[in-house]
Amino acid sequence: MEAKLMALRRGMLEPVVLATVEHHQRYAGEIAERLRAAGFPVQDGTLHPLLNRLRREGLVVHEWHESPTGPPRKYLTLSEDGRVQLEQFRAYFHTLASMLDSIGR
Repeated sequence: MEAKLMALRRGMLEPVVLATVEHHQRYAGEIAERLRAAGFPVQDGTLHPLLNRLRREGLVVHEWHESPTGPPRKYLTLSEDGRVQLEQFRAYFHTLASMLDSIGR
């Protein structure tokens, strides 16, 4: 069962990352911390390529900010296309959850 749950989580990575930057600019380390704090395990080796792809697809935009502890950081936030896609993910997720709840009745 754990392998099936892991596959489901992998499929949810993009929507939860988009949700993480919906209201606040965050850099990759903050995104990973927020996901882990919420109980969503994520590896840096998985997160960084996803963030780069989301940026290339125009779903997130970035700004460089100076860091008090090292080099500048790339802060990400949702673009308008990212907001649309996140809402589509949410609507589809609610549809799936409703289907799962009602299918056996």
